[in-house]
Amino acid sequence: MVSTAAVQNIRFDNADPNEPRSVNLYFDHYRGEPIYRAVAYLNNAGCEWSIKTGGCTMCGTKNSRLSRKIEDREFFAQFAVIRKHVEKFNAALDSPIKSLHVYNDGFFFNDNEISPEAREAIFAMAVELGMQKLVVETNGLDIVKDNKATDYLGRAVKRLGDTELEITLGIETTNPLVRSLYNKPDRVEDVRNSLDIIRDKGAIAKGYVLIKGPLLTESEAYQDCIDTIRTLKEWSNGKRFRVEFQPVCHLPNTLHEYLMTLDKSDPYFWEPPLLSTLLRILANFPDMGEDLYTALFARIDADSPWDFWVNRPHDDPETTYSLYLKLVEHYLYRRHDSITSALQIAREELWKKRCEQRIEQSLEERVQLVKKLLELSLKNRMHLSDYLKANLDRRLDFWSGCQKHLASL
Repeated sequence: MVSTAAVQNIRFDNADPNEPRSVNLYFDHYRGEPIYRAVAYLNNAGCEWSIKTGGCTMCGTKNSRLSRKIEDREFFAQFAVIRKHVEKFNAALDSPIKSLHVYNDGFFFNDNEISPEAREAIFAMAVELGMQKLVVETNGLDIVKDNKATDYLGRAVKRLGDTELEITLGIETTNPLVRSLYNKPDRVEDVRNSLDIIRDKGAIAKGYVLIKGPLLTESEAYQDCIDTIRTLKEWSNGKRFRVEFQPVCHLPNTLHEYLMTLDKSDPYFWEPPLLSTLLRILANFPDMGEDLYTALFARIDADSPWDFWVNRPHDDPETTYSLYLKLVEHYLYRRHDSITSALQIAREELWKKRCEQRIEQSLEERVQLVKKLLELSLKNRMHLSDYLKANLDRRLDFWSGCQKHLASL
């Protein structure tokens, strides 16, 4: 029987390229049953998009990358550590791990980030460990390029045999304007084409959908997430597509890290989405079952003492913890009644208050601002958040401060 009490997080020295950043034991849901999954985060050279452009405005992977390319021998050493811990987990479980997630904080089929030989070693590890599913991450542009040239994806599916390959795309949103706010590398057309390519090659397509990135209100974020999931369902045309929607959390060197420091009266002040917002999103899609879930709170580990809830999106700590347990219940068993019962304990007045918040400037205006700020921060070789800290007049609201700074250049 799968138990949340078995969860473990094994962390390593982030500066050692011969070790992964972490190997974690979590739970999941697969083909109608709760299962265990192992999640490994590799030490890596960084996402190429992040290195060249400053990366996505809400992404924190830039904080963990090493400053040089990882050699294959170092990746192989990391894989040996992962294998050892998966075997150790299995020895203590009454039900073996069935799903392996290996994340390199970038584009899995990009040879500049991880070599074909290193990828082959990951496939071999998944097969030899008897995994029913291997999960990796990339983006739509990566898949489109691979389809035109190398066909790494098609060869990977054949190599894995009976082990399913699940390709997770950092879609975030299907709204082009919101994608520009996030500085995503691929176009909406690339995303749509990549979904067809993934399925045609025999892999499972899954998309990350972001809930409440920087410069969005709670109501805008909620509606964008709903619209994106509906669009992805339409594009799938009855074929299977999985969605993991991710509530944004506080990460260093991101745009919303800066926005969290604003005065709470500022329209651009940012705070994480309410837990009840996540459950309301789930409530819109009762038919998607295990193919739709929110992942950030779907774990219980050492990072979850009572104080944890004081600093996370909450009504009050007690209500937040109750809602969190409902999210865990839904994640593990995918029962829609867990959503219904959760919304009965959520504070309706807080949701309404959040949804009353407005930003005067249009999405188009916000996008133009972000583009200018990203260009300036890249020119000055600074993280966007650091550039804002160094150049904006904190006596002004965010929009006015940005306009004053741009006018001074």
